Amino acid sequence: MTASATARARARRHTRVGQDLPASSNAPAPRPKRGTDSHLRLVPQPAPRRRAVSRATLVVTAISAFIIAVVIFQATIAEQQLRLDALTKDLRMAEAHYNNLRQERAELLSPSRLREQAVMLGMYQGLSTKFKEVPADVVAQVMISTAKMNPLFADPAPGVASAGAIAQMRPVEVDQP
Repeated sequence: MTASATARARARRHTRVGQDLPASSNAPAPRPKRGTDSHLRLVPQPAPRRRAVSRATLVVTAISAFIIAVVIFQATIAEQQLRLDALTKDLRMAEAHYNNLRQERAELLSPSRLREQAVMLGMYQGLSTKFKEVPADVVAQVMISTAKMNPLFADPAPGVASAGAIAQMRPVEVDQP
């Protein structure tokens, strides 16, 4: 027994009027009551401390929070998967459209179609090919006349020349002296 418990037991014995309690071997004999001179007083027994929240409640709350977090995580994953599926579908559609455009371009640039268009415009295929020698003074004159030109037109890049940007320009007739 602790000292405080012993003191409480003595105080209880002294406060009981007219009851004789047998003295225990460990406790000293009770003193006769002297009135108000007693140095002992009654101390109220403290109420047992109760926890505000029991352990079971904490466990249930923790498990519930964990389950809610897992559900939210799964929902987020599902949402992102739907978004990924939509992007994949858009990518496939764009690739199909790109392939269709490449096919259409190839058909438009095919030699047989170009030949048909040329015939419809009144052009015909030459029967023979003759190469003509260009004199050096003509080459020099052309270089002098194109020196002040925009470099895009004077010396086009291979991609620009093959795209037909320059070839589609209408020729300007110049009178020669």
